[in-house]
Amino acid sequence: MFKLGITGGMGSGKSTAAHYFKHKGATIFDADEEAKRHLLSHVDLQHRIIDTFGPHVTEKNRLDLLKLAEYIFSHKQYHDTLNKIIWPEVYALIQSASEKAACNNTDLFVVDAALLLEAGYTDFFNSILLITAQKSIRIQRIRLRKNIPEEQIEKRMALQMPESEKKKLAQTIIENNEDVQELYMKLEKFYNKLNIGRTKPPNMV
Repeated sequence: MFKLGITGGMGSGKSTAAHYFKHKGATIFDADEEAKRHLLSHVDLQHRIIDTFGPHVTEKNRLDLLKLAEYIFSHKQYHDTLNKIIWPEVYALIQSASEKAACNNTDLFVVDAALLLEAGYTDFFNSILLITAQKSIRIQRIRLRKNIPEEQIEKRMALQMPESEKKKLAQTIIENNEDVQELYMKLEKFYNKLNIGRTKPPNMV
């Protein structure tokens, strides 16, 4: 089973790329969604976060996800601290999902994660695919999808690893400055070069 990690900054189109692979029969693990689901179902993890950040992230003594997001996006240190709490648990979920996919004879297991490179679990994957796009295009996409002020978008972008650093860690880089059809064409070319089951990642930039 080939394990592919897909990452990219906000508005880059990484989740659109993951959706493409889903249509190819891949098993998709959405790290952001799974992390949220895991957090909501584990009170002990919620208490750990409350103990770490205090009343800033609570409403009536319960963890408030909106307040948590607002607080951690206000400072890189808080953002990094939360990731150190959450990501070991997310990685355990990824491992479990991967084992299940292998038992189901899945040829391609894809993890869609914005902070994949920051988390440092890249050795788990056969290859890392980075989806990139111009900053102005990314901001435009985010504003069309979510009602977030541009200033707040830029603040959140600044908390992520610089794209120049991400490019050094990814085996494949696909630019997504055009429409979905153009992205799918590039992904099709990449997919056709994948030799499922091979441990050495394909060389394609």
